[in-house]
Amino acid sequence: MRIRRSQDADEEFVNTTSLVDILFILIIFFLLTTTFHEQERDIKVNLPDTDASRTLSSAVKVLVVNVRKDGSYYMGSRRMTVVDLRQTLSAAARENPKQKVLIRGDREALHGYVAAAIAACKRSGIHEANIGYVIWGAGQ
Repeated sequence: MRIRRSQDADEEFVNTTSLVDILFILIIFFLLTTTFHEQERDIKVNLPDTDASRTLSSAVKVLVVNVRKDGSYYMGSRRMTVVDLRQTLSAAARENPKQKVLIRGDREALHGYVAAAIAACKRSGIHEANIGYVIWGAGQ
């Protein structure tokens, strides 16, 4: 037995084309207005590789200390001694007690240089100092 549709059922069709267009416009808007965090990179620091799948620290506002293989310390483009580093970190710790530091040591840097940077953090009142590294296979 054949059941016939009434013509009223055909009139209840909802056109979703305009809704899909609005959805795509919103997605594009959110993609364009999202801010992206760019990591600080020191070209002359050659980080060691590891087989871990994530970084040690993913905090947004972090002071970055680069330790080069010759034992020099850099914060941004400013070269520092251990004493200067300790004074700068002490000022940052006074300003923000929860200040975090990321220490990026060159793979050819002696362990003592990186340990001195960690000790400077601890003596300055920084309670969280992390060491940065490169993930195996990343960029290779």
